[in-house]
Amino acid sequence: MTQPIKVLRLFADVGGKSRFETVDWPLDLIDFAPPASPLYVSEMQAARQFALLRLPPKWTGERHPSPTRQILVCCRGTVRVTPSLGEPQTIGPGDCWLMEDTTGDGHETSVISEGPFEALVVQIP
Repeated sequence: MTQPIKVLRLFADVGGKSRFETVDWPLDLIDFAPPASPLYVSEMQAARQFALLRLPPKWTGERHPSPTRQILVCCRGTVRVTPSLGEPQTIGPGDCWLMEDTTGDGHETSVISEGPFEALVVQIP
């Protein structure tokens, strides 16, 4: 039985405009860490490096493309991400954001929480 997890994907279309879509990242019940009980895990993905980041309250980043393909997992705080096309999306604790808009107009990010925004960013090939 597969149980997907929702991932917010930001990508550049053929015209260079960034936009969001929600994708299901499949998870399968597997014997991942015996003798612990089976748990839901995605297929392993290659990764290059990771970083922890903190953005202060009221921080706003000018419109930019993602520097490389990467996935962000929010630990604390909230940001609003505005693509070229479509509605802004809010990223908060526990959300997964797949950044694939490495070309084109990019996006703007603003911290909207009262406290800092903290996240784990993993760069992927």
